[in-house]
Amino acid sequence: MRHNNRPRRVAAFVAETVNVRQLQSASDALQRHNRRAVLVSDQHALLRGFNGSAEINFAVAETTDELTLGDYDALVLLDGAGRLDKSATGLAERFRDAGKPVIALSGSAALISAMVGNAAAGEDTASALLDGQLYEVTDADADWKILDAVAQRLDASVAA
Repeated sequence: MRHNNRPRRVAAFVAETVNVRQLQSASDALQRHNRRAVLVSDQHALLRGFNGSAEINFAVAETTDELTLGDYDALVLLDGAGRLDKSATGLAERFRDAGKPVIALSGSAALISAMVGNAAAGEDTASALLDGQLYEVTDADADWKILDAVAQRLDASVAA
């Protein structure tokens, strides 16, 4: 039996560790729009994250090499993507060139700012690259706001 309400996928690029709070926030914002974050990275691996003093392991679902753009609506660069900046930027360029949104959450916004030749974004800045335009949000809820805004735009394009 096929379900029409199956969540659409958003690639969530992660480097060496997972910012658990940020991943949870991204997942919550995307779920409100029937989308789910799928962890992608350079290699299949278990990555560590911390929630307080508790360690949580996360499995990478797909590598950047085997990722098929048509399977995803957008790309989210999670905090720390700059540790693998060549890979993160290369993947972001593939999504941009395919006309898909690239979202950089706080801690990674400088990567897409550099792609469009802007000055480096601050650590509390979240940004999105949509149709060649850079959008930035800088406040305590920047990650949530940018994800929600892009998801709303994706919803509108699907409905059209």
